[in-house]
Amino acid sequence: MKVHIIAAGFLKSGPEKDLFDQYAKRLSCSLKITEINSKLSKKAVVDAYQKALSEKDIVVLMDEGGENISSRSFAQKIKMMTETGKSISFIIGCADGIPEEIKQLSYSSISFGKVTWPHLLARVLLVEQLYRVQQILSNHPYHRD
Repeated sequence: MKVHIIAAGFLKSGPEKDLFDQYAKRLSCSLKITEINSKLSKKAVVDAYQKALSEKDIVVLMDEGGENISSRSFAQKIKMMTETGKSISFIIGCADGIPEEIKQLSYSSISFGKVTWPHLLARVLLVEQLYRVQQILSNHPYHRD
């Protein structure tokens, strides 16, 4: 499985980066990170997202308005996407959300609940859930229902 996280903002040294790195190291899949400067013009932000994506990617939005699913359901979605042989690109937007031009490219939209998460914490939550998916799919007891 190849995973690409395309996220607004820059994860600098600190507790969020430490936690992100801790989970990222546990992943057995290929993980690529692209950070988008959200302080650019709207057009430049859209261009940066589009440049980071490949036509072969399955695009998944991480959006508070997305589908609110369990970790097991998330694991099944990831498994189905992985079986296509395509890379999965997760998009995390900035405070202004994900540009409409990028939303139109998405296969799916997932939510971590109805609360709003800072984009740096959303990145940590996503990498932890990817690790959890890995453990669920390998029947490891990390995840408990």
